[in-house]
Amino acid sequence: EKSVPPKEETVVQVELTAIQKKYYRAIYERNVSFLTAGGKDKGGKASAAPSLMNIVMELRKCCNHPFLIAGAEASILEERDATTSALDPRDYQGHHLVYSSGKMVLLHKLLPKLREQGRKV
Repeated sequence: EKSVPPKEETVVQVELTAIQKKYYRAIYERNVSFLTAGGKDKGGKASAAPSLMNIVMELRKCCNHPFLIAGAEASILEERDATTSALDPRDYQGHHLVYSSGKMVLLHKLLPKLREQGRKV
């Protein structure tokens, strides 16, 4: 086991995306009208807003990925459908899954470079 090099840890601070900042502010200010706006579930009724009983937990979810917030995914994808054209090559859900979160954007850029270097990730 002495041949295994010591673990190297690097802390990288990542900025929130614009979508994350919107949801973070709405949760922090308890803006229920923003959090329930637009999202509809499969039955056609309004989607559930996040529980604002534990704001710290909801803010933590928002910092990890906004799709973790109840009703946010439907709202974000609905907004995407309204703003992108059918011919747009970025018009797939994976694009918005990655580019909705600052952490995912960093991983999307970092992983190919680490793989090129032959690192185990």
